[in-house]
Amino acid sequence: MSAASDLVSRVAALLAHPGVEARPRAASAGAWPLDLAEPPDVAALYAAADGLALPDGTQILPRGELARATAWLTEERSLDWAHDLLVVGEREDLVIVLDLDAAGARAGGGVLEVPTDGLASFQRVARSLVGYLERRLGVAGAEAASPEVRAREAAARRDLPALAEALAEAMYPGAERQVAHAALTLGVLLSERGDEAALDAFARSVEARVAAAARGAAAPERLAAWRACEIAAREAGAEAIAAACAARGRGAGEGRGGA
Repeated sequence: MSAASDLVSRVAALLAHPGVEARPRAASAGAWPLDLAEPPDVAALYAAADGLALPDGTQILPRGELARATAWLTEERSLDWAHDLLVVGEREDLVIVLDLDAAGARAGGGVLEVPTDGLASFQRVARSLVGYLERRLGVAGAEAASPEVRAREAAARRDLPALAEALAEAMYPGAERQVAHAALTLGVLLSERGDEAALDAFARSVEARVAAAARGAAAPERLAAWRACEIAAREAGAEAIAAACAARGRGAGEGRGGA
């Protein structure tokens, strides 16, 4: 099956899902609002329905309303959003945004959830809009979530292979605290095996924490982060790795780095 045929089948399955309401079940007459290419999955969705609603309250706007919704929100809230961010829907107190990442500066973009009371706090949850809807509906065999979501879920399960795989992908800007926690968990799992690769995972956790720190707080944050890694390694029974973390922490405290 070709990629285009696969998308058509996936969209048809979404629209046939119980409780999904399409508006209407016909191709959108609205024009794609950007001078960037419309993603294939978005085009396939609007070729079948001009917006839809899911049972959980998720609303995808008609294509002709995307530009107006984006302009209204950015002007009303005085938002300095990139030109390739487009409001495509909403759910309760969240805005659903499609990031086309035309310049390749934001890890390939994808579908973001943004709280209405924090419209600069982007959380990437999916790579594509169809994939996002599949996951909201719990469709079997749905497209994989964003690496940020997969890392969080793998860390919660303590699934080392899945966690390492997710962390190997580029992470969306602003996900540093999530990355720090996931990398710390990976370091713990590797420490439990006595695998010295744990140090690399801990170093990534440290750097992610430092990246998320307030201006001027990098040095104490680095020191605290290495201390947290030392404690985690020791609790995992990896004394040699804990000692290495302690040494790096001392180096950070003396102003010599530590990662």
